[in-house]
Amino acid sequence: MATSLVPLLRMPDYSIFGGCLRSEIVFPELRESSDVAPSWTFSARSSASPIDAAESLGELEVTPACRVRMSRHAAGYRLDYDDTGIYDVSPDGRTIVWTSGPNPAQTAVRADVTGRVLATALHAAGLICLHGSAVALDGGTIAFLAPKFHGKSTLALALARAGGRLVTDDVLPVELGAQPTAVPGVHQIKLWDDTAALFGVSRDGLESGEKHLVHDFSETTLMTDRSPLAACYLLAPVSGDDTPDAAAVRTKLGDMASALALVRQATLGALLGGSEAGVVFDRAVSLAKAVPVYRLDVARGLDRVPEIVSQLLAWHGAPTPMAAA
Repeated sequence: MATSLVPLLRMPDYSIFGGCLRSEIVFPELRESSDVAPSWTFSARSSASPIDAAESLGELEVTPACRVRMSRHAAGYRLDYDDTGIYDVSPDGRTIVWTSGPNPAQTAVRADVTGRVLATALHAAGLICLHGSAVALDGGTIAFLAPKFHGKSTLALALARAGGRLVTDDVLPVELGAQPTAVPGVHQIKLWDDTAALFGVSRDGLESGEKHLVHDFSETTLMTDRSPLAACYLLAPVSGDDTPDAAAVRTKLGDMASALALVRQATLGALLGGSEAGVVFDRAVSLAKAVPVYRLDVARGLDRVPEIVSQLLAWHGAPTPMAAA
């Protein structure tokens, strides 16, 4: 059973976030990896271990019917979901142990792991994870940060179709340093019906309200290595009388405004409060000092997407040579 949550005798390895995930459950949306030492191990157990002196860090509504709570304790971090169960992450982020909820959906468990759970592991390892999509171009990798329904995935796919290389969609880990680097994430893009129609994407049996998944990318259109992060764009769609003459207009933010914006776009958001809030802010300040952050006013309407892509390519150079090939 390719999508079973029943532990397997052999733990398959998967490529994700610039490393290797060794898992007791199957992740059909990830590419298998071989002959690589695991960066993370994911295993299941029947009951969660008790924790002492835990600090509650934050709580978040995932859906109207599900909330997640995060705490920190001597043995690491714990994420407790109402539906899928408990995920315990070791202090160094390398070990993840899952205790199943009462009736977890397969897709929900996998989404939790590739989303907030591995983001927690990356946070423990010293990275900052942002809610956004990213594409590698000749002038470096650019990131699109914004809440849902702002067009992050649309622009990422449009740039990939124009010759760029997809770095990630939804979760963007950034390794800090003198030159921060974008870490490749999950190489699939989720599209709503109108955007899927624009790109000619369709899937039989799609239920109302579900997104179309694009994951059939060729190797030449994917960035599988770390790459220099050239810019972060905070998407701000505009319409009506406020629509700019140009399809895309960018405004560079100051260091403090940039840092605050990056904190707001952190993947773990309100979950990393308490003693971890200062850690996230310090990392955002470090990133804002090294990489320019822009507000990007973009004209609403899928018919303007080609113009926006042309402007981004003008700012950041032609697509990478490998993608052009």
